[in-house]
Amino acid sequence: MVRRESQLNALLPAIAFIAGTGVTLLALGTSTRWIQGRDDDIERAVGPYRPALHVVASIITQPGEWYVHPVIAGAIAGVILRARGGPPARILYPLAAASLGATAAHHAIKLVHRRKRPQVALLRRKTESAYPSGHTTNATAVLVTSGYLLAREGLVAGPVSAAVVGAVSLGTGLSRVALGWHWGSDVLGGWLAGIGVAAMSANLYEALVAR
Repeated sequence: MVRRESQLNALLPAIAFIAGTGVTLLALGTSTRWIQGRDDDIERAVGPYRPALHVVASIITQPGEWYVHPVIAGAIAGVILRARGGPPARILYPLAAASLGATAAHHAIKLVHRRKRPQVALLRRKTESAYPSGHTTNATAVLVTSGYLLAREGLVAGPVSAAVVGAVSLGTGLSRVALGWHWGSDVLGGWLAGIGVAAMSANLYEALVAR
């Protein structure tokens, strides 16, 4: 057990660092013709199917909404504390860090990296910087942190938790392209940012448990 905790204490900050580096490098890459060209290709491919995807995408995108991801975090905290008890801080603080940290992270990046939205979003008067996708960042951070805590507390098997979290996070990100709010690389940046925040939140959990 001590060895496992030591490995996690080393691995989680490394994941956060790698994810943060990836977000930064991708942000720089969005200014290049190559990445913008790939984003244009994706937009042209998705465009004709957008009306048919709208209803489903509007539902799948919900975990990233500002009024939904805190509810998910609160619900997961309630489930874990009811089932396992123990000091509430070890659960509440990491989940709060994931929800608030994701919001702070994507807004901070958008302040320093300005990128125009796809034409569909601009026509809807959405002028906030596109990179990274806030919905994707929010959903990924909270879902990955939730899955990690559920697995570490022994309530859900690790592979099951990873599969569900991966599927929902993936769907949330893809929905942002399907709805026309973001470029594909914005979503990739959101996944990276969310993973980085989740790794730091999980590391906070490990620190609180080790007390």
